[in-house]
Amino acid sequence: MADKVKKSAERSRSLLKFIWGAIPVIVLLLIIVLLSGAIGSKIDKLEAVKTGIADLQGVKLAINDIDVVVKIITSAKDAGEAVDQLSDALNITSDQAKAILHQPVGALVKSSQKKLDKQIAFLEKQIAENKIDMQDPVPDVNVVALELTKQPIRDRINLPGIVEPWVKFNIIAEVRGKVMEKRIKKGTPINAGDIIAVLDTKDYEIAFQAAKASYDTAFASKKRLDKLYKEQLTSRSQLDDITAQVEQYKAQLDNAALNLERCIIRSPISGIINNLYIDKGQYVKVSDPVGEVLQMDKIKVIVGIPESDVSAVNHVSSFEVELDALNGKVFKAKKYFLSRASDPQARLYNLELAIDNPSGEILPDMFARVDIVKQEVADSLSVPLYSIITLNNEQVVYVVNDYTVHARSVKTGIQEGWRIEITNGLDAGDHVIIIGHRNVSDGQTVNVVQTVSSMEELLN
Repeated sequence: MADKVKKSAERSRSLLKFIWGAIPVIVLLLIIVLLSGAIGSKIDKLEAVKTGIADLQGVKLAINDIDVVVKIITSAKDAGEAVDQLSDALNITSDQAKAILHQPVGALVKSSQKKLDKQIAFLEKQIAENKIDMQDPVPDVNVVALELTKQPIRDRINLPGIVEPWVKFNIIAEVRGKVMEKRIKKGTPINAGDIIAVLDTKDYEIAFQAAKASYDTAFASKKRLDKLYKEQLTSRSQLDDITAQVEQYKAQLDNAALNLERCIIRSPISGIINNLYIDKGQYVKVSDPVGEVLQMDKIKVIVGIPESDVSAVNHVSSFEVELDALNGKVFKAKKYFLSRASDPQARLYNLELAIDNPSGEILPDMFARVDIVKQEVADSLSVPLYSIITLNNEQVVYVVNDYTVHARSVKTGIQEGWRIEITNGLDAGDHVIIIGHRNVSDGQTVNVVQTVSSMEELLN
């Protein structure tokens, strides 16, 4: 009996010894498991911070090329195409491009660059000092809402154009001869009929006098034969011959008179002498260029219209033209002519616009931007394009009411810049989340830090 008790006690001591020896191993394993989770969490957060830095750097690039970004966003068919085009244009990753699309218009301005630089520097310092917070973020979302009001929206396109004179007339010499006088200088305003230059008339005066003498002689002979024919003293054939000679000499006289008149070179139109190609003493031949006259009291702006917009532009009669060379001054223009055939190379239809230019401040070859309103809706509801997200193949915006988020399926219409028309799904007075909408979901409670009535309030 004593032996059994002794053996039992030894087994108990062995078991306790085993358990006691295993405890450090078990504790170590638990510590390793906990640390692995913490380390994994920290690694995930490090990667998230690095991704955030890359996204912020992408937004900085977008600010520097804001014109390119706006053009891509407003012309892309969908978000996927916009991401691809932004990636190619800015040489960034698709994730950075997506981050740009998520930004509100108020963030993509030059004044935001310092703020972005501070954010990037702070995150980089956190990584360098290994101070990434291990705590999960507090799920408290601040949002900015836009109160919808009815306002006009226009489907417009802005196309480049070039200024041309209303009339450009090249003056040429119609007879040969030496330039005896040059009566006008380049840049001088002239009227139709004003003398530009005079050629040597001696040879043409001699030819005129000879032609006149031949004509006078033939005409006198015809008068004499007319009298003889009435007295039946000459034949009809003789009278016909002299009549034909008179007509021939009359044509030669008229031609000599015309050549003499052409020695005086006149401007055919009123305008400005833009170029003179002759000098006193120079010999000119027939068809040699003499000068160039521009009619500038009215000018034309030539614009290439894409095929997709021809039908809409055909129904537009008035336009606005902005000229960079005149500090962005805007002029009213009227449609003069829309080509019925496209340019074979550019595949664009030339639109000619007429602008009154009484002061002459608009000059040929100036670069123009033509604003064409294809369609206008006077009372429309519109939201920033970026505030619309896609959920389950539907376009959705988030509306906040009593601090609670509600998802609304919407239908869209025409687009103007950053704004897009909402044709169905929203009402005037609704508060649409325009900042923070990517971080909320239907039914969530949020903190509305600001409510604006227009996007301009965000920029002020």
